[in-house]
Amino acid sequence: MEKHLKKAKTWNMILIILGILSTITGIIGLPKSLNPKLSDYKMLGDYGQEMFDYLNSPFTKIFSIVSLIVTIGLLVFYFKANKKLADESIPTKVPYYVYIIWSLVGLLINQLMQPTMQVEGANVSLIMMIVTLIFQLIFLIPAVIVIVHLFKAEQVEVA
Repeated sequence: MEKHLKKAKTWNMILIILGILSTITGIIGLPKSLNPKLSDYKMLGDYGQEMFDYLNSPFTKIFSIVSLIVTIGLLVFYFKANKKLADESIPTKVPYYVYIIWSLVGLLINQLMQPTMQVEGANVSLIMMIVTLIFQLIFLIPAVIVIVHLFKAEQVEVA
């Protein structure tokens, strides 16, 4: 059990680091999310106007704020889990499931709502979606590994 808790703690620390970085970038980017400037998107032509309208929509602004709040909340739960793991007790898996679900919901909303960009007939949005999906899946790996090790620790504890 101790081996699995130690591995879970290591991957939980990675989630803490990712959460801190995400919170910092979220706080720094919040003013631009809440008040995008049309001049930043003018050079993109019609797509720039569509992107500005998307970024300036109330839904996008609310989603940015809610995302930041969820990230901070998850960070608090990761720190609590870290303390439990240090005390060699098994924390709840709920924050890790919430992280996975929230990330997938955010990815889905982003892909459905973001305007499509065409450059010389090629769908750039599709390429961006694939790259975003790959990175998102990579960032989900630590949460999945923590969940796996928590399940393994529970199995050892019961046996």
